[in-house]
Amino acid sequence: MPIPPADILGIGAVSGYGWSMDDLWSGLLSGSTSAEAHVGLGGRFPDPCWLARIPEGGDPEAGTTRYARSVSAAADEAIADALGRGWRPGERVALLYATTGADRERWRQRYLEPEPGNPRRRFVEQVWTTPAARVIERYQFHGPSLVISAACTSGLHALAMGQRLLATGDATDVVVVSADVGFDGEEIRAFASLKALVYDAPPSEVCRPFHGGTRGFVMGEGAAALVLAPARQPGTEGRIRLLGSALGNDAYHPVSIAPSFEYLVRTMDTALGHAEVAREDVDFYAAHGTGTAQCNEADTAVAEHLGKQSVAYCFKPMLGHSMGTAPLLETVITARAYSEGLLPAAAAEAEAHPQLARGPMVHPGGITAQLGLGFGGNITTAVYGDVD
Repeated sequence: MPIPPADILGIGAVSGYGWSMDDLWSGLLSGSTSAEAHVGLGGRFPDPCWLARIPEGGDPEAGTTRYARSVSAAADEAIADALGRGWRPGERVALLYATTGADRERWRQRYLEPEPGNPRRRFVEQVWTTPAARVIERYQFHGPSLVISAACTSGLHALAMGQRLLATGDATDVVVVSADVGFDGEEIRAFASLKALVYDAPPSEVCRPFHGGTRGFVMGEGAAALVLAPARQPGTEGRIRLLGSALGNDAYHPVSIAPSFEYLVRTMDTALGHAEVAREDVDFYAAHGTGTAQCNEADTAVAEHLGKQSVAYCFKPMLGHSMGTAPLLETVITARAYSEGLLPAAAAEAEAHPQLARGPMVHPGGITAQLGLGFGGNITTAVYGDVD
């Protein structure tokens, strides 16, 4: 059964390239990764440690950590962008907030670096609902507010849930925000033990989706936000239309993908069905693209299922892997690609899979299918198209 489409009216982002969507866009077009070899991060961080880290910055009034300031900056940018495109908030604006671990810097300080100060403020900043509450309070939104955590599909899960809130009438509009900022050395070392994360080499050597010999990903930080509203509202100028979405699970393993990829394909086909789009009409495939061997096989299976006409792309070699925020960053980049008529895809080598974009290319619009995967068997898919 089709789910009513929704328009993405505004977008915002904070990334290793800087504190705005323009910084992200120009960084991708530069062809250089936002990851660097950092030294002196402290704690149990490897030294040096490759990481696409958000630089210091943001509004000090928004919070005492980069995490809190990133949420505020991305949300403010997306809302301002939507207002400039004719959006007028309805009576029940929902705020869906996606993250994999909340404010890790604050949690680490709580347990490992206690210091005198205001314990009440520090505790409030640690609560997972606080970032969304700050945005809601500032803009006086009165729709439902949810924290969504579904591993590395979290941001795309939130987008799919937003479409459903609009369809049921539980929200007049939805602001979707995701942030994963402030990783610590303990987590990076633990993740590296799974042989997925690499901290001692640049992304160009390890994260090579749709290439042979790809080994995994470099960690990244990021925040992304968008404003979602019912399609075809008079006076609005949407960037891109969310035609359909679907959520699923392969029920296979806590950290691995079922090798048949049956449920990935099934979830993608469900989203296409909701969107009333045939797979042979898909022009672009926004891959999960972590660069691990297992994910590479999964992405290849989905790309080939969609057909040779679909051009695959992914941004983790440029942005690092920002966990649950990664798919929402890829959504806002895709939305801007439709507006700009340009896809800032990473350069590819000759031996890459034939469906992979070879570098920045003209984006004529059309249909895009996106895949998000996460620990716990989580799968999310979304289908986008041009705004009428």
